[in-house]
Amino acid sequence: MQASSNFTISHRLSLMLNPAYTYVALLIVQAFHLLHHRLAKRHISFAEVLSAAVLCFPPFLVQLPSALFVTTHLLLIAVQIVGSVWIRKLSPDWNPA
Repeated sequence: MQASSNFTISHRLSLMLNPAYTYVALLIVQAFHLLHHRLAKRHISFAEVLSAAVLCFPPFLVQLPSALFVTTHLLLIAVQIVGSVWIRKLSPDWNPA
């Protein structure tokens, strides 16, 4: 029973971690992160520009290995989340005092 359960979990995880899903996840996280920059009145950085550049190459139009897409998308999602959590420390204010 344990082996069957592990197979089911890994199979579900592999279905969820495909380039199309991680692309959409990055798109959503990027949109909310940029909104957060706007509301917090903080400048964007190289990370947001890099994410935007990656989003210009969707996996259904560009032929690259799936693992490359998934890894890149997940790393950029993590960077966006960390950037939102520590936005006051990592991003300069629009109007420095």
